[in-house]
Amino acid sequence: MEGKMNKKILFFYLVNVLLTVILALTVGGILQNSSGNELLSGLIIMVAVQLSPLITTLIFRKKYNEKKSYSYKLDKYSVMSIVFPIILVLLSSFILGLTGRHYVKSEYTGYLLIIGIILTIVGSVSEEIGWRGTLLSILEDKYTAFTGSLFVGVFWGAWHFFKIMNVGFVGYVLFIPTVIMLSIFITYFYKKSKNNILNAIFYHVFFNISNLILLFTRESIQLYVTVLGVSMISLLSLFIYDRDYFKLKK
Repeated sequence: MEGKMNKKILFFYLVNVLLTVILALTVGGILQNSSGNELLSGLIIMVAVQLSPLITTLIFRKKYNEKKSYSYKLDKYSVMSIVFPIILVLLSSFILGLTGRHYVKSEYTGYLLIIGIILTIVGSVSEEIGWRGTLLSILEDKYTAFTGSLFVGVFWGAWHFFKIMNVGFVGYVLFIPTVIMLSIFITYFYKKSKNNILNAIFYHVFFNISNLILLFTRESIQLYVTVLGVSMISLLSLFIYDRDYFKLKK
């Protein structure tokens, strides 16, 4: 059973990484030869890469004859899935301001902001179906949801290897723990609402949009350290509130 699970994980991740590289190079190559808006081109490349978990999921389901294990519905956790990430980003932004990295108005305004929001929704849907809806469900054959979210966070964070081009290798290494924390929070609301993928998507969308507006121009090692610190305090609060959920073993 464990060997089969490991093969599924390896297949999912390798196909996902391969598709990511292919989509990034293909779409990036096409846009490189155009004279369009650089920010818009960046958004298009980003959402193209974000489609890889969804495409991988479709291939995975076909190969292993798997069916989706999640639902779409509004419930009592839906509002929390929206408010929680916004507060987390607001706190991070406030603390950054106190340390001298003040808010700078995002370049994403007007039509660019609207396009950014639409593409963020598309990308978040794709990523959540892949990371939570597929990879997490594979890991849950052996691990608890919390432990599974840690593994997903590592895989998910490492998958953002193109970050090295923006923030360097050290920045990339510090970025991964922030993604692990993000994975823990998204999985928490996903599992507490009985595999409601809609809440995972809500969290992902509003976290990314808040980042786009408040933190995008301040991306740095200092930002990652700040977000990580705020996330750890938030996680401690969740642990105190719902200790039974945070089990490492079944």
